[in-house]
Amino acid sequence: MADPARIHADKLDRDRDGLATSIEDLLPYLMNRLLVQLNRNLTERLRATGYSLQDWRIVAILVTHDGASINQLAEAAVLPQPTASRLAAQLDSAGLIERRSDDGDQRRVTVYLTAKGRAAYADMLPHAVAEYEAAMSGFSVSERAFLFKAIERMAGNIGMRFWPPGEGA
Repeated sequence: MADPARIHADKLDRDRDGLATSIEDLLPYLMNRLLVQLNRNLTERLRATGYSLQDWRIVAILVTHDGASINQLAEAAVLPQPTASRLAAQLDSAGLIERRSDDGDQRRVTVYLTAKGRAAYADMLPHAVAEYEAAMSGFSVSERAFLFKAIERMAGNIGMRFWPPGEGA
């Protein structure tokens, strides 16, 4: 069996030399595969609470960005705007959020978390944390910090900010 450390070192050498020879040599591909699996796992965990991954994304974003616009939520939750708008309508009907027209621009809708929404967040959070901790198992504090800094740097390299979404660095 091939030594995984040697395989990884070879990939890093090819990446450093700009010689990606297969899709497995491309970090964005690997990151996407990882994200897809993390989302599958979290979806399964959330199913027990009666919430979806999309519900989690919207509610979790509003915990720290209450009053976000539908467009900001769509971008931050990585959802098409019409999907985010429909989801917001469903969450509003369920009493988890409240949609309000912007006083300055009636076309702009802002979204606020309700007390029921905060309770839903409290129900969903342990599942998200458990999935995160499972993925980060074995990583030291300094390795975790490095990963965060590396992701922030990569985002900056491509002109992306995490909040507010859609604005360059």
